[in-house]
Amino acid sequence: MPPRMSLRPIVRRSPLCLKSQVAERNSICFFCSLSSRSGAESNRRPKRKSQSLRRFASTTATSTNRAVLDPRRELEDILLELQKHAANHVNISRLQLALNGLRQRPGNESIRVAVLGLTTGSESSQTAKQVLKLLLADPLKNEEGWEKEVDNHDLAQPMIIRVGHDTPQELGSMSVATKGSLLHEVHVSSATLNGHNLELLLMESNPFISAQEMGALRDFEESVLVPTVDIPTSSTGRHTPLTTPVHKALIVTDGLLGAASIVSMSTLESQRVVTAAVNLPEYKPTDDTPLPFTLIDVGTAKLGLGLVRKDLKNAIEFEHLWFQSNVAKLVEWLKADIMESAEGTTKPPVKELIESLLRNTSAAIESEQARQLGSSLSPTSSPTSSRTLQTSLDDWAESAHTELQEQLDLAFSSGRWRKLGWWKLFWRVDDVGMLTNDILSQKFLHGSERNAIFLAGRMKEAGISLGPFPSPYSTEENGAESKQLDAPASIPTTAPWPVNIPDTRRYLQTKTIPALQALAQKLILQTLSTSGLTTALGVLVYFSTLTTTLYEAGAVAALGIVWSMRRMQKQWETARTFWEGEVREEGRKAVRGVEGVVGDALKQGRPSKDKTDGQEELTRAKGLVERAQEILSKLK
Repeated sequence: MPPRMSLRPIVRRSPLCLKSQVAERNSICFFCSLSSRSGAESNRRPKRKSQSLRRFASTTATSTNRAVLDPRRELEDILLELQKHAANHVNISRLQLALNGLRQRPGNESIRVAVLGLTTGSESSQTAKQVLKLLLADPLKNEEGWEKEVDNHDLAQPMIIRVGHDTPQELGSMSVATKGSLLHEVHVSSATLNGHNLELLLMESNPFISAQEMGALRDFEESVLVPTVDIPTSSTGRHTPLTTPVHKALIVTDGLLGAASIVSMSTLESQRVVTAAVNLPEYKPTDDTPLPFTLIDVGTAKLGLGLVRKDLKNAIEFEHLWFQSNVAKLVEWLKADIMESAEGTTKPPVKELIESLLRNTSAAIESEQARQLGSSLSPTSSPTSSRTLQTSLDDWAESAHTELQEQLDLAFSSGRWRKLGWWKLFWRVDDVGMLTNDILSQKFLHGSERNAIFLAGRMKEAGISLGPFPSPYSTEENGAESKQLDAPASIPTTAPWPVNIPDTRRYLQTKTIPALQALAQKLILQTLSTSGLTTALGVLVYFSTLTTTLYEAGAVAALGIVWSMRRMQKQWETARTFWEGEVREEGRKAVRGVEGVVGDALKQGRPSKDKTDGQEELTRAKGLVERAQEILSKLK
């Protein structure tokens, strides 16, 4: 997958810009300049007087450094520290947008506005397009080319509208549409909005979750102000999701269904940041009851715009229809805070973004502190639970030993095990592996294994550390053979519960059963070969000598057959008895292993986790948020 687009572009600063920044950093007031000059002139005076004036110069320089400290630079440093120490509690996308605004010239920050058309009907996307055109259209010009591009664009893919002359982007600005991007980008020139670094994002959006389901205003703000854009990465249709934070958002919908979706949303904290518009041409409110959205009439606004473009004599009629459609309120909302400030003050959308970011981060930190405090006061760590778990472990060990004995007794006395008698090996030799695997899979501590997992879950619930556990049979002695297994193991190398029982079962299936199968095949081959050789010897003796009778030759053959069969019976029954004992002993070892591991964990009790580091991180992040809020209140 291609790399994600960087939210922080890499650009080179021109020498003029660097000089202006240095000049701004080194600018001092008139009285401080006089003090510095007097200090410089004092160097030409006799040495006695320079020593007396040195203290005054150092004190003045210190006070000067404090006075000229840039609050924007300090706020930027604090936000970077917050990104480092509270990355799990801060929205990184919005943080990057805030940092980008602080790095630009005060009063000329880039503002990004999202126009979101709710997909509540077939006309919602068309309404969003028309609203965007009405916001940026120039009534003194005929229909421009960008308006046709907006009409023909499919909102299944987002669209970028950059307002201004067709010039390179402002130094340090952060745009969704970068070089080589496959997103549709349109440049719009507006007489009232040019030069204010405005960028609009037009896209469809699903209906938002209601306030009851959302549970918090913070989640609603982030869902509206951080929409996700699918960036096409190639012509094959592959897309990469990219979060695109914005300063302001306009939600556009159509009809009664769209109005119902807007009403079910959380109460908007600031209409200047997030506002909604519903196209309801037929509805005319009879009173001044405040609504959570702005009623607009797109058709009336389009009619007035068409009249004035057709003939300027219709300007009065256009003004009447324009204000009747209520679109003028949306235009005022768009222009309210994006105009460049002549005094060099920070634009309000940038300050509101930082304020919202700090408020949400503070709420997330407080929630995490409350969660940690609740977990530390949880009653699950009381001694009573440890005694209960110890009793449960004793009961489990007793039931496991009982199950091992009873189930294996049933398995080794069953007809399936009797099918592997020594005299049945001649036609059952290929079934040795299957029958023994069935015994282990059905009768080897299955109930105890489930109960051990349940006991491990109870210990985790009580806050007692348990695991992860390494496999007892994955060490060097069996490492080479375990690599030869084609099928992946059902139990991982480490697990949060004791794996002695499943690993023991796997060891018996992969180590002892193949050996037992090989021994059965070897005994069958030895028996048949020995019987065949002795029989051939008897026949040879009978035909090679005239004095040997048929009974004597048959006695030689019978002796070889009986001897080979007796050897086969003795070795196979010994192997079966040994395998039975090995299965029982390995089962007892597995039960004792689980009992020992769990018992050691219970003796150690709940680990004394040193949570001071986490608390210190949260406290430090909380202090950074408070410091940032204090500086933000003083920011111009």
